[in-house]
Amino acid sequence: MITRPLLPVRPKRVMWLTLAAIVILLLSACTSADPGQAVPDQSNVAPKITADIPPTALVIDASDSMLTDDAPGLRIDAAKRAANTLVDALPADSELAILTYGTGTGNSPAEYGAGCLDVTEIVPLGALDVAGSHAAINELVPRGYTPIAESLRRAAAVLPTDTAAAIVLISDGEDICADPPCEVARQLKFDHPELEISTVGFKTQGQASADLKCIADATGGVFVTAANPAQLEARLLATQNSDASASALNGDTLQGITLGQTLADIRSLHNDFPAGGTRRGDQTIIVWADCEWIFGPDGSLQEINPGDTARTIDGLTLGDTVADAINLYGDPVTDTTDGSGRSLVFAAQPDSDIGYRIGANGAGSTAIITSMVVCRCVPGSGRTGATASTIERPFTRSGGTAPGWLKDTTRNSYGYFGCDAASVPGVVDDGIYWCSGSSGDGQGPCAPTVGSNYVLCVTDPFTKTLSLVAPTKPLPGAKPVATSPEVPLGLVLADGTQCRYVKNRGVAPGGGRPGWSAPYSCGAPRDQVFVWAAQGADPIERTGSGWVVQVGGPDANVRPVSVTEAVYIGFAP
Repeated sequence: MITRPLLPVRPKRVMWLTLAAIVILLLSACTSADPGQAVPDQSNVAPKITADIPPTALVIDASDSMLTDDAPGLRIDAAKRAANTLVDALPADSELAILTYGTGTGNSPAEYGAGCLDVTEIVPLGALDVAGSHAAINELVPRGYTPIAESLRRAAAVLPTDTAAAIVLISDGEDICADPPCEVARQLKFDHPELEISTVGFKTQGQASADLKCIADATGGVFVTAANPAQLEARLLATQNSDASASALNGDTLQGITLGQTLADIRSLHNDFPAGGTRRGDQTIIVWADCEWIFGPDGSLQEINPGDTARTIDGLTLGDTVADAINLYGDPVTDTTDGSGRSLVFAAQPDSDIGYRIGANGAGSTAIITSMVVCRCVPGSGRTGATASTIERPFTRSGGTAPGWLKDTTRNSYGYFGCDAASVPGVVDDGIYWCSGSSGDGQGPCAPTVGSNYVLCVTDPFTKTLSLVAPTKPLPGAKPVATSPEVPLGLVLADGTQCRYVKNRGVAPGGGRPGWSAPYSCGAPRDQVFVWAAQGADPIERTGSGWVVQVGGPDANVRPVSVTEAVYIGFAP
């Protein structure tokens, strides 16, 4: 069984960590409760908060997604129980306001404008009124949109500005209204330096989690998520000591260094990180901070081995059992034994190849963990000689960001930025535009957000980031139509090179190929490598199960190269 010592807490953060911890623990505890019971079972009441707390605004998500029945039970019922028990735990002399969003409108496109302003103060700021707060919370009925940014503004507006104050936000979704919530949080912190915002992501993924984390980071608050009770307990302890958390394996990260980064990336962050190491086959091993950092032949970080000090952010460490790992991460994805002993791989992050590879002494779940590394080692489906087709689905038809994708709001001005609807390349579904700035800047498939004031654009099919951009002219009235045959947005060649479709080029590459076009750019821009085709011809030879393209520089001879993967963009279900 894992034994987790209590971590030291920086005194000025105790009360916020306590507030966020109580909310998230209760979200987890509520999952086994009767989903129709909103008021908490008094036999499982959280302990009273004994520290003084400043005026606090609790914001509860009541958007339509809170009606999802996967807590188990409705998410809103779990949130109500958590909020009610938080109210019970507050000191009697607390000042509390409660706000909600999503109760005043539906979620139809016609209600978008009103829904993005639909924030209600259900309990005015004042002396703690336990009974009144319970009654207001229990009456919440989810219906509408998720105006997180507006709710933060409204919550900050009811709090005093001349003293410390706090906002605690419980949300399960992403703000698709106009204002990026993290930017709003930064402005609120600038206007009120003593304001801290803590965020609780309930069943959140992708952009929703990224937004909530950004809000907390920008204001000195705490961000936590509820996934399963065991992880929840451990990660709440981890939030109370950021230094200890940095020295633990956290998914694909240790000491702020992430798998996939290059040596140059890492040295730009840590100038004492060695410039070279020891070769082992096609790998390079660098020892730094008492850990082995293992780089692959492409120069990117592939594994991190902390050695005897290995510990995950959830508290799993050497000497624990395989049963402890299963409790935290589920069943292993592989469990093998060979001449070097037993090795198990556990998924460290959902829907990724990041895993914890654990060495164990013994059979079954009682085996003792003897080693632990984080690596890109979760098996995937192997490729064959045929060209594989991958459809990435980054956005919904309603204008939301799909789980696993991030939204970049910093690329909001290319000068001119317009969209076309005819014969859109790179996509498998009608309804997706091709948009581009002047000289082809920021080009790619784009889906409109609700209201069509912004579009979400895929500018690189090999990243999980969408750009949120405001077109400088109205979207075309005609419904966008995909090309036929469908043209991949990305190609992966047999040597691993990634090629990206380019519809609008500012300057044609080279001058030695009259009558040819270069619809794909491959590798880094400085490589000057392209997929070539005769003007108007399909750049892909699609005969047989394996595709072939002609690859070369601006003036050099082209050569045929097999395509192992074709990447397209479509709508999420």
